[in-house]
Amino acid sequence: MLEVKNIEKSFGDKKVLDGVSLTVNQGDVVVILGPSGSGKTTFLRSLNHLEKADKGEMILDGVSYDLAKLNRKDILTIRQKTAFVFQNYNLFANKTAIENILEGLVIARKVPKAEAVAIAEAALEKVGLLDKRDFYPSQLSGGQQQRIGIARAIAVKPDVILFDEPTSALDPELIGDVLSVMKELAEEGITMVVVTHEMSFARDVANHVIFMADGHIIEEGHPDQIFTRPKEERTKQFLTRIIPDLHIDPII
Repeated sequence: MLEVKNIEKSFGDKKVLDGVSLTVNQGDVVVILGPSGSGKTTFLRSLNHLEKADKGEMILDGVSYDLAKLNRKDILTIRQKTAFVFQNYNLFANKTAIENILEGLVIARKVPKAEAVAIAEAALEKVGLLDKRDFYPSQLSGGQQQRIGIARAIAVKPDVILFDEPTSALDPELIGDVLSVMKELAEEGITMVVVTHEMSFARDVANHVIFMADGHIIEEGHPDQIFTRPKEERTKQFLTRIIPDLHIDPII
């Protein structure tokens, strides 16, 4: 349902993406791991045109796009088929929880108000926050704000949801609630591409794990393979630094 080929992106003289390709099938939960500066977030943002790629092709729902030459109509179409969950929530501070969700439905997708309210309330209930529908972001914890962000994403029924380190800004005790919601979405078959440092989510929920470094995909595969039998030394170094007690099977 989503395929990207040979994405390249530079900031000045620094090439942050160098020929990155990815295939995502319907229902996949793809997790992208890697050290800071590896290009993970830039890659994810390029899929939604939050960053303009210098080069690369996207095939989404059977339609091919040149990511370096997208017009306004192309960008709108891509964003209507994808949703983005940000590190820092990106909620409108002057709008309530339900108003933050309604914005994308009524303004961007022209859904009738009554229908949009029903959709928004269902999304809030799914993330366990219907009772906070009329609260402003300043009245919510970071974890609750992020769950509103997830509700906003699922309300528009995208083909794929892109998560950019959705727990990185949260206090440790709030991370579990957000990951639980994401796990439930995965169990429902919602397609997700997730940049994260949450190794337990990658191991237990993902069906495909990618390790990136220096603008390249170094290794990818099923979580069992990546976490117990990585083929590349760079992958092993990263995993053993993040998970000191990780047992990696010797290659025979």
